Amino acid sequence: MRSEISLAELGDELSQLTDPADIAPLSETEVQALEGVVGAPLPEEFRSFLLRFGPGVRPGPVLNVEWIIEETLREQQYFTEEPEKAVSAAAPFPITQADVSRLPQLAEEGTAPILYFDKPMPGTMFLCSHGCSWISMLAMTGDLAGTVWMTEMGWVDDLYWWPSAPWLHDHSWGFVHGGWTEPVPFLDWYIRWTRSSSAARRR
Repeated sequence: MRSEISLAELGDELSQLTDPADIAPLSETEVQALEGVVGAPLPEEFRSFLLRFGPGVRPGPVLNVEWIIEETLREQQYFTEEPEKAVSAAAPFPITQADVSRLPQLAEEGTAPILYFDKPMPGTMFLCSHGCSWISMLAMTGDLAGTVWMTEMGWVDDLYWWPSAPWLHDHSWGFVHGGWTEPVPFLDWYIRWTRSSSAARRR
């Protein structure tokens, strides 16, 4: 699933918000090493982002690649101890377009627009922490590959998933950064969060 903003357009907008000298692209070797840890090729947009912008630049979010690797390795260790619960980042991402189509309807009905799936979720990788136990995960496979989803940290069952929208601060649904009803591709997710952070700094 592709973003509305292109990599070139993202670069143009970021150049107006930050010093280009602060951008530290990852090398091809570093990206391949990350793919080796995750165990699957990175979605095209996310991979291209890392090669051009590295983990990101302020006022936008700056991803912690070391944290991604540490949490991935910790999860893999958990799978070693509990092999019956093991999932793969290369496996099919189980959220479908049919699932997504339910989100606006749930919101219209006054119900939290979230989806129930077990955790760990196949076809995902860790992306970033939002504090406490809340995390964004990147879908790796299928029609929704490259979209960003929120869930709760913890290798337990019975958790919920919803489109990650860290530019929203409405907790009326009872879930952090909840209320968005469309899956958000990575570049759109990044620029929306960046614009929100930039506007907050100007206030």
